[in-house]
Amino acid sequence: MRKNLFGDVLKGSHMNRRAALRALASVGIGVATIPLLPRLGAAADPVSVYTWSGYDDPRLCADYVKKHGGPPNFSFFGDTSEALNKLQAGYKVDVAHPCADDMTRWVGTGAVRPIDESRLEHFGEFWPELKNLPGTVSEDGKQRFFVPFDWGNSSIVYRTDKVEVKEPSWRILYDDDRYKGQVAMYDSGPPAVEIAGAILGAKDIFNMTDAEIADATKLLRRQREQVKFYWSDNSTIEQGLSSGELVAAYAWNDSVRRLTKQGVPVAYMDPKEGMRTWVCGLVLPKNGGNEDLAYDFINAFTSAETGAVMLDEFGTGHVNQKSFGMVSKETLDSLGLDDPTAMMKRTVFLRAVNIDREQKYNEVFNTVKAGG
Repeated sequence: MRKNLFGDVLKGSHMNRRAALRALASVGIGVATIPLLPRLGAAADPVSVYTWSGYDDPRLCADYVKKHGGPPNFSFFGDTSEALNKLQAGYKVDVAHPCADDMTRWVGTGAVRPIDESRLEHFGEFWPELKNLPGTVSEDGKQRFFVPFDWGNSSIVYRTDKVEVKEPSWRILYDDDRYKGQVAMYDSGPPAVEIAGAILGAKDIFNMTDAEIADATKLLRRQREQVKFYWSDNSTIEQGLSSGELVAAYAWNDSVRRLTKQGVPVAYMDPKEGMRTWVCGLVLPKNGGNEDLAYDFINAFTSAETGAVMLDEFGTGHVNQKSFGMVSKETLDSLGLDDPTAMMKRTVFLRAVNIDREQKYNEVFNTVKAGG
């Protein structure tokens, strides 16, 4: 286990914490054993929030704390499948924090209740592109089940002093021989296969045909010969890029932010095949009870002030457009979010992958990694 793993859990980014939690769980360490932040005075009857570790930072719900005299009652999950299973087994919470690409399953299992848009104080300030993602509203558009909150990108961070970008493309991590042995890829099947599919022009990268997967597999074999390593802890790519061992890597916004703060000459690529954008948000579990408190919490989490903290401290995007005007241009530039509207027109929003296809993607990726 890397020495900085616990630091990632305590203060890392959205995706750092999720990967770290899985690693901690693998050695029998639960979030309850980790002191995250100083405890504030308790509210008389706090809302219960089921989320990822690290989102209990009181700065993210300052309006709720001010109104109710204390923070929510937080509990944590390691991944959204675990969270859904626990809710279906009867776990009672007022608010949960899944992601948009989970929502087809969450809605389909009846785990969540519709959202009353009239109670969302900041709804008019939300990025329009995030309001109606697939699976988050009913097919007729009359019921909303998901309030977008945090979002971010996956793309290529590269050393501007070592890489010449002739045409921005994911190919730099797959078959660009100029940088053989100097690039790194995220150690996960679906992203690797989907990006290969995008490079090759697959019709739907989230539901590729067997023939398209076969073509993608050939490109994955080329990638295996190109990469220095596949990473699961993003501090390894940050160290590699800082030292010059790596010149490019699959990365999230927050890595770009940290490297920029360190003075490393890096940029975040906008590939012609599209960045990959995740969106997570808030839902009302079917068995929740404190609806008034739940909406107070949702409104606090989606305020512009909270968004400024997310951008400046957590290194991720926020649903409230106004928050982007509350941080410096340098911060937005370092996150690759200087023009979110233009970026979201070109990006690929992640969505659910059929279980059969997901298994196939993982099988192909693992076989290629093993030398097959």
